[in-house]
Amino acid sequence: MRSDPPTGDELTRLLVSMKHNVLEQVANEPAPAPAKRTPRADRIIGLTLGVLLLLGVGTGAAFAFGVVPFGGEPGAAPVATSTPTPSATPTPTPTPTPSEFDVEPGQPASRYGLDCATLIDDSVASGLFTTEVGIVDPIVTASGAGINILRPTSILSEGGTVCEWSNGVAYNSQYGWNPAYVGVTVSILPRPAEGWSVNATNYGFPRDDRGCGEAVCFAIAAVGDAWVEIEALAGEPNAVDSSGWDPFVDGVIAAVSAAGPAAGPSAPAGVQLECDTIIPIEAVRAATAESEAVPHGRGGGGWSQWAEARWHAGDVGCSWGLPDLDATFAHVNVAHGGRWAFERMLLAGSSTPVSLGGLHSDDEAVVRCDDEYGTQCAVDLRIGQDWFNVSGADRAAAIALSEALLVQLAR
Repeated sequence: MRSDPPTGDELTRLLVSMKHNVLEQVANEPAPAPAKRTPRADRIIGLTLGVLLLLGVGTGAAFAFGVVPFGGEPGAAPVATSTPTPSATPTPTPTPTPSEFDVEPGQPASRYGLDCATLIDDSVASGLFTTEVGIVDPIVTASGAGINILRPTSILSEGGTVCEWSNGVAYNSQYGWNPAYVGVTVSILPRPAEGWSVNATNYGFPRDDRGCGEAVCFAIAAVGDAWVEIEALAGEPNAVDSSGWDPFVDGVIAAVSAAGPAAGPSAPAGVQLECDTIIPIEAVRAATAESEAVPHGRGGGGWSQWAEARWHAGDVGCSWGLPDLDATFAHVNVAHGGRWAFERMLLAGSSTPVSLGGLHSDDEAVVRCDDEYGTQCAVDLRIGQDWFNVSGADRAAAIALSEALLVQLAR
């Protein structure tokens, strides 16, 4: 085992990875199958929060990137200091050309009236990187990696705003670091009519914090009635120009502040799925060939902006696994009224049509499998205006579970 504490880019990546995997493992989200092992994956997976503490990495550094240990006390985090701008000359990697995107009909309007073209000047975003970036669709970007409903979907469903300037490479925060990805994402969630959830309050969200390293920069801010999060990733072997981070963050905060307060929500809060009936347990056992399968709870012990949006949108799904084990092998997730997001997911080209027994001719189904994350597959169903995502241990299980879901939806 290494004896020196992680530093520099490695520490920054580790903290951000922990932020994703600790705070956002909530509410029965399907855990991706293990990725193919690489030296980088071995280094990151082998270090946990406890190891960080043993190695002398203080909790202040962890809190600076939004890492709240399970059971930890919520509250404001210490402010991270920016690192000097690196002097090394990066070597850009050829990447797809970014392009502007059209919003599909049906997406709820931004409750702040914000749009990505005017949120902040493109030059401020592109100034963070040496690689060319431009406005891209965050749903398409995330759809190119992994198999689940994309995290921006629930935020946008709640009248939020999600903007991304990147090099167009696929990147999905649920599935970890992609060294080819270069970009910055701004996510703005308006406070729900009923207020922030108990979980958000208990974890001290939203709060004000920011930090910037050579490879990763992160900011979170409470701006009036908005929860704002910003993340920049430089990829390899590039670096973020940390001198431009504060101007970028401050510019976004100023725009949100000027646009607030948010208009009232256009739709009532969503209703969560009934996990006992969405797919009966005997149907789950038959589809998965797991005779001891049982429903698993919705909670995972952390919280995040995305978890907050998903809870209020009624998009929290259902999971099944074996008794007394945390691992799950069957999942149903939903984006109520999410047809607009389903249509944009298709643009990533990572799915293929699939035939299902019981699928109405007016509805649609595609399947996604990502070999980078094991054998898991998911069937995406567009049923009326809703988007269901059904995943299993392999393609056959995902299809069988989807057909069981269609039986229940037809009742």
